[in-house]
Amino acid sequence: MAATTDQDSPRRPSVSDRMRHAPVESGLGMRPVRVDDAGIALRAPLTPGTRDATGRVVPLLVAMLADSGIGYLVFSAAKLVAGAPTVDLRIDQVGPASPAATAVTAELTLLHLDDRIGLGRAEVRDDTGTLVAHAVATMALTGVPERPGGLADPGSGLSGAAPAGDDAERSDPADFRAHVLPFDPDRLRPENLHTEPGAGGEPEVVFTPGASATNLNGTTHGAVLAGLGQAAQSLFLTRRGPGPPAPGARPLSISVDYLRPAQVDVVLRARTEQVRDGRRFWTLRTELVLPDGRPAVRITGNGIWG
Repeated sequence: MAATTDQDSPRRPSVSDRMRHAPVESGLGMRPVRVDDAGIALRAPLTPGTRDATGRVVPLLVAMLADSGIGYLVFSAAKLVAGAPTVDLRIDQVGPASPAATAVTAELTLLHLDDRIGLGRAEVRDDTGTLVAHAVATMALTGVPERPGGLADPGSGLSGAAPAGDDAERSDPADFRAHVLPFDPDRLRPENLHTEPGAGGEPEVVFTPGASATNLNGTTHGAVLAGLGQAAQSLFLTRRGPGPPAPGARPLSISVDYLRPAQVDVVLRARTEQVRDGRRFWTLRTELVLPDGRPAVRITGNGIWG
């Protein structure tokens, strides 16, 4: 099913309008460079906050390009009022960006849409043409709130700012985020994460998303949660030896399962365990746990030793 174009409905905000008020997208410098019936292309600059020491593009940026771009295709094609919650996201990290690269571009395609789910694909290349990552995301249309910001908790300061019903379609659904400062990707650099001892004595990453991490539904953006999980895993690998990440540890893929929304004002604890530790391959599993003990997101990372 083809997506509608950026200009086909004067009552619906364009992708540029949505990103102008979106704090995570604007914080990463994302902008659309193509919007047509075949899909969209989004571009973002490479910065120290979105490129690690090995030259690889951090999953936060890949997740953001995929989640935001596929989300827009689903939003537009399904003629939604608010955002479709992401069910799962898989990122394959192909390789590092070219040393000469200054930006990456994601080509996004809507693969499937019915009355319950939307499925899309992102292919991410740097500005020299090098393929750096591939991602696939599934979104649930059955969980779309009745208005923008509708999943936010009343105490978060983000709920109630957007109109409901017919007024919501006539308004810009990103308006309720217009006062929020852009998200700083440096917050998710492994060396900037705060840790505390967990129940078993192992260090756990402790992170409060904050208003700048909000999505169109008023909860924490799924890309920020994916980036937090990967950063926590990088920190876990660092403890095996000097340097971020541990010597010879090459991430290959992450799979993110979104189990329930995480409000922007809650404290999340990232708990990582080693699932496989072989001579050639490793697998880590990280849960982002809510204050009530329930997991909000489960991230599985796979990699290879050099």
